[in-house]
Amino acid sequence: MKGIYVHIPFCKKKCNYCDFCSYPSLISKQDEYCNSLIKEANLYKNNGIMADTVYFGGGTPTLLSPDNIKRIADSIFASFNVMPNAEITIEANPCTVTGALAKGLKSAGFNRVSLGAQSFSDLELSSLGRLHTSSDTEKSFKFLRDAGFSNISLDLMYAIPEQTMDTLSTSINRVLNLSPEHISCYGLKIEENTPFDVMLSRGEIAEKSDDEYADMYDLICKKLTGAGYVQYELSNFSKPGYESRHNLKYWQAEEYVGLGASAASFYNDERYTRTSDVSSYMTNFENAEKYSLSKEDKMSEFMFLSLRLTSLGASKAEFEKRFSKKIEEVFADAIKKHTKSGMLLDLGDRYVLSSKAYYISNSVLCDFV
Repeated sequence: MKGIYVHIPFCKKKCNYCDFCSYPSLISKQDEYCNSLIKEANLYKNNGIMADTVYFGGGTPTLLSPDNIKRIADSIFASFNVMPNAEITIEANPCTVTGALAKGLKSAGFNRVSLGAQSFSDLELSSLGRLHTSSDTEKSFKFLRDAGFSNISLDLMYAIPEQTMDTLSTSINRVLNLSPEHISCYGLKIEENTPFDVMLSRGEIAEKSDDEYADMYDLICKKLTGAGYVQYELSNFSKPGYESRHNLKYWQAEEYVGLGASAASFYNDERYTRTSDVSSYMTNFENAEKYSLSKEDKMSEFMFLSLRLTSLGASKAEFEKRFSKKIEEVFADAIKKHTKSGMLLDLGDRYVLSSKAYYISNSVLCDFV
């Protein structure tokens, strides 16, 4: 089974931390863009691709008109064999969600919404450049519940410049009060050529120290797991049975088809990425940059992705099935080093990170690259 990713590159305003393919000035081109998306989807119509996850990301997919959202969704169902029990997700900014939109998403076939809450401090939201308020998130969440959505994910950020342990704790509590099925928690990383990067260079903001970053991550893990959420991936928590099935495909190095500007695909053991230039994409949506990974690259990718999964980890049997080699043969030094230090656990059928390695996971994962 494949996953289908659809990229919508439109947003109302570029957030201060954002380096994704999103453009505030191009929403007027949405009809033309959606026409290209539908044509691209049609390229796969006769391939018999069976999909059990569909994910609309961005940008802000819910900025599209209801008609365009439905047109794209219909084209996905027409071009791919989407399973009846498929997980079909759309990302949404709280300031775009109304009662009517929530009902429209449900009727278009979506059964999961990822809501970009980020924080429940209005000061922090303003610092991030978000257009919504904390009350907008709560209203949006209610609209989605009232429309029948029983699988909602909330995004939460930490290590925001103005953030304190107290404000983070308050945000977590307000998330828990809503009781979403899934929570994604991302530490702020200031990327080059973003507004935050400029502010940092001017001394207008400061990054959190490593200790502050670690303390915030630890607080999130303790409060969410204490509330019954399972930390199934280093940055993701869910109620039992509500793991993101689409994102699991990425972490388990399974195949997926990406549609739209900047979308990446891993299909028929081939990797390619569409241009991030929206105008170029609409002119020639078939144009893509193709690249190949060596067997060694694929083995490394398997390890550093799957080890992010806290319980599933890196399956020894799956590794041998894919590569006709044992993990211990290929990564003997890394395995020995990190099992001896207690950062990596050998559970017999798989390797997993120990909980003490979660925050410093990069120091372990880099040895498998």
